[in-house]
Amino acid sequence: MRKGYIQAASVLTAALMLLSACSAPGTESTTETAKQTEKAEENKGPACAFEGADSGEMSADNSLLPKTLRDLPEAAEDEVRAFMEDSDENTVLVDARAEEFYSGWGEGDGKSGGHLKNAVLFSSRWLDCPYSGKAERKAYLDRSMQEQGIIKGKKLIVYDRSGEEAKRAANYFLSEGMENIAIFHADGLLEEGRNESYPGYEHFVPAALVKSVSDVKTGAAQKLSAEAEALFGTDPSKIILIDVGWGNAEESTYLSKGHVPGAVHINTDSYERPRVYVPEKRSDYAKEWRLISLPEFRDSLCPQYGIRKDSVVILTGDATDPQARLGFLLRSLGVKVYVMSGKLSAWTYADYPLDRGSGSLVIPSSAEDFGSDQIENPEEIIWMDEVKRILSGEEEGQIVDNRSEKEWKGEYSGYDYHDLAGRIDKTIWCLENEEKAGEFFENVDGTPRTQAELRAYMEKSGIDTGKTTAFFCGDSWGAAKIAYWCQAVGLENIKEWGEGWIPWSNLGNEFIDHSGRKVHYEKYRDTVLDEDGKDVRDGVNILDSVEKKD
Repeated sequence: MRKGYIQAASVLTAALMLLSACSAPGTESTTETAKQTEKAEENKGPACAFEGADSGEMSADNSLLPKTLRDLPEAAEDEVRAFMEDSDENTVLVDARAEEFYSGWGEGDGKSGGHLKNAVLFSSRWLDCPYSGKAERKAYLDRSMQEQGIIKGKKLIVYDRSGEEAKRAANYFLSEGMENIAIFHADGLLEEGRNESYPGYEHFVPAALVKSVSDVKTGAAQKLSAEAEALFGTDPSKIILIDVGWGNAEESTYLSKGHVPGAVHINTDSYERPRVYVPEKRSDYAKEWRLISLPEFRDSLCPQYGIRKDSVVILTGDATDPQARLGFLLRSLGVKVYVMSGKLSAWTYADYPLDRGSGSLVIPSSAEDFGSDQIENPEEIIWMDEVKRILSGEEEGQIVDNRSEKEWKGEYSGYDYHDLAGRIDKTIWCLENEEKAGEFFENVDGTPRTQAELRAYMEKSGIDTGKTTAFFCGDSWGAAKIAYWCQAVGLENIKEWGEGWIPWSNLGNEFIDHSGRKVHYEKYRDTVLDEDGKDVRDGVNILDSVEKKD
């Protein structure tokens, strides 16, 4: 699924050139390099193309926050308590705070985290957070409301701690034609210790805690906040703040759009190195981006960036997929790792500054070694051998394809650097995203949807979330995000298949083409054969030429 992220680079070209021409004195904005442009051109395709939301400019003025905020009646505490004990179908209790607080984080100063029992989530941040995806912001809001029962005719009780977030969300509901709405200041109830939290909510960390680390890294503060020390420890030198994304510091958005101050940049190509794994293929289709082995990652990449077994790693950046991808690699080694909740959108929403320009480049401090020769949690990522055992019935589980419908049907490979199109037999299809509808596994601010929403969405596709479930796409960028986001809301059986469709098909494993035939790639003849060994290439199951498709 990397192609949508890479393709976004070409969408940004003109904007970055303009920024370069208009940058303030003392700053240096970058434009695309020839390599980035070439790579973006190679990756045009229907699936995930709109994922430029993850790496587009964040200045789009598409806020849906009502310009006038009316005062609303307040709900009685007894009514809220009664709903928590015994919900009714005519009332909806809505948490208007940020997703990370709903999931389990406290809002600072030792406050309790999590949400009131029976509450759904509609964060007021979704109304005006930075967003520039191709799908309209309203598509996300409409889906969240509809699927959580926030509809006309229901009584809505909208709560937060301060009253401001609830007021904002409630006024949006008013603008959508809902009338029976009250707000509730839930500070007291939230401190009674009966809140519900998700196992796994610490996959993410709020931007405020990252800010404390950033301030120490840049010298703006002498020590971490008490809350940050309680979580990360008292030694800031063990905390590694990372901005992760495709391309080096200039090719990515690290210098041009900006990064969390104090964060070093890691290019995803450093752990998904573009290599030729099947040299018999035509050169235009021979290169792949596969994950390097866990031992290589441990012994080579980690020490280069100062990451050791006892490090605490915080992943930041402008895109969700690479954060999840790197997060699972680090979790496999037993490293304590967090992803900053809400991407850079949450950072800028809090009015925290970004560092930009060549002078802001942070050089990593290397380590002599990782400090361990173990792979502590090898089960974090599912690999091809286990996938084959699941598909054959030797192990219980499900393999889920989150690619586009055209890719699933075998009508298009989805990647202009890959020439084979089809689907893997006995897999389940569960779409990750659509251009008009947006992302199905995350909210408009890049945070995970609620456990109930994600479970319901997957179950509609025939997925049993109680079983081990490995998602994949072309090379499993999007699959990593799905798994990481699901685990963060307590759906622990959802996993990432570390390889995906491109390695599977290139290695000659059987697949079903657009005509329903069981076929496989034969590398020496560079063609597709059916079960009888007959050459059945037709220009769709394998491209006839190296001409690029639009």
